[in-house]
Amino acid sequence: MIETYSQPSPRSVPAGLPVSMKIFMYLLTVFLITQMIGSVLYAVYLHRRLDKVEEEASLREDFIFIKKLQRCIKEEGTLPLINCKDLKRQYEDPVKDIRLNTEEKKENSYEMQKGDEDPQIAVHVVSEANRKTASVLQWAKKGYYTMKNNLVMLESGKQLTIKRQGLYYVYTQVTFCSNQEPSSKDPFLVSLCLKSTSGSERILLRAANTHSSSKPCGQQSVHLGGVFELQEDSSLFVNVTDASQVIHGIGFTSFGLLKL
Repeated sequence: MIETYSQPSPRSVPAGLPVSMKIFMYLLTVFLITQMIGSVLYAVYLHRRLDKVEEEASLREDFIFIKKLQRCIKEEGTLPLINCKDLKRQYEDPVKDIRLNTEEKKENSYEMQKGDEDPQIAVHVVSEANRKTASVLQWAKKGYYTMKNNLVMLESGKQLTIKRQGLYYVYTQVTFCSNQEPSSKDPFLVSLCLKSTSGSERILLRAANTHSSSKPCGQQSVHLGGVFELQEDSSLFVNVTDASQVIHGIGFTSFGLLKL
């Protein structure tokens, strides 16, 4: 007779942690995070509080120092427990440094503003009689003569040389005797010319006037003026067809420029 035995099936083990353990772990995590945040906030507050306490202590020391200084000023010689000389020296040294720094900053600011300002450049010269029959007019360093700045130079008495690049208003007036017998039948021409740094020359402005047969000398004037961008070391001069007909003197023939 065969007897069979059936083994009981094993019990299933529940997977994962129990619910109570999960709740405990969650609360522990929240507590730790809250404690960390609170510690950081408290450290920030404590740091700021210490800074404020140090500032208040410093102000209190300054206040005590000022009170002692006032007593020294009012009752000098009658305070044996306070060294007034040391107090005055401690006060005068920083005040002197502050004053020097302030004055230096003002000077630097003034120099910067002064350096930033565009210098005023203006020139006006009158003609001078030239024994030679050169066509380029000669200008005198006397009479009604203006040289506002050394950034423009009158070289060889003939040309104005620019020492600073910029925008300039250039003008000239030439008065001539229109009834003198001209060397040719061509009209009297006045040219305002530019000589570049490379040595090349070109005409900026030109005007013509016809001769007259009236007597005595029929005075006529030609006026030229314009705005030009001039380069450093470039030169300006005035050229005429017949320099012997030009009338010289204040108010007749002049040449000048103004930096804009």
